[in-house]
Amino acid sequence: MSLHGKVIAITRPEKQADELAKLISKLGGKPYVVPTVEIKPQRNKRLITQLFNRILDEQIGSLIFMSVNGVASFIEYLEEPELKAKFLEKLDKTRIIAVGPKTRMELEKHGIKVNLVPQRYSSEGILESFKKMDLREGTVAILRSNKSSGHLMRELEKLGAKVLEVPIYECTPPTDRSKVLVFINDLLKGKIDVVTFTSSSAALNLFKIASEHITADDLRKCLRKTIITTIGPVTQRTLEDLGVKADVVPREYTVEAMMDSLVHYIRQSATPGEQNEESNEVFRKTR
Repeated sequence: MSLHGKVIAITRPEKQADELAKLISKLGGKPYVVPTVEIKPQRNKRLITQLFNRILDEQIGSLIFMSVNGVASFIEYLEEPELKAKFLEKLDKTRIIAVGPKTRMELEKHGIKVNLVPQRYSSEGILESFKKMDLREGTVAILRSNKSSGHLMRELEKLGAKVLEVPIYECTPPTDRSKVLVFINDLLKGKIDVVTFTSSSAALNLFKIASEHITADDLRKCLRKTIITTIGPVTQRTLEDLGVKADVVPREYTVEAMMDSLVHYIRQSATPGEQNEESNEVFRKTR
């Protein structure tokens, strides 16, 4: 069963939509790129400078990268001084943690050895891993966006860790909102079959931009007529706070798993009565 003929909206930043678009096309769907998020460098450099100085002083015991964006921003700042070799040498003495395989690949591409990828590619997976570690080995630094909920930091502190959370990049609404406005109009006309959300920022920004043109209730009504797919529980909770229920939440938090789950969901919806217990665990049909 494929996604044949279905129009599937991708709310990722435009430069990061290509991978998902190709996957949708391969499965027979029609990718509809509507970037509701733009990635920008962090304007406040104070925490970043503090982090780099502490890495050089070997005060950071663990360094957690929560996304490919975090890696790219870290490398961008690393290129500024003529100390890259020295930094990489210091990083060899630091436990490097990548939230998932793509983040690990991005780190290794830049010569940074990854010591750990959790079994679950999420904050919860990282917390499970840290419960088995000695948290007295230096400060735990978390690299993420300026839109962090702070959940991972708070939970690590409960475990006894000293935590430094560094917003190394910013997630903002797109500078050019024209594509979002066209998307909202197409939603109103019922032209969208599926909307995918791979971050909380994507959902929040969509509602923020839409509020200037339609009511939140009208947007919710349009979204309820589509299949809502999200990459993980954090984004799912954000959508629920906005009054939108996710239809598909994969067990593994990757775009590949998200698309596999979507295909399975559509197949089960087309053949009522055949959804088994395993399917109920994979899909959280909540509306």
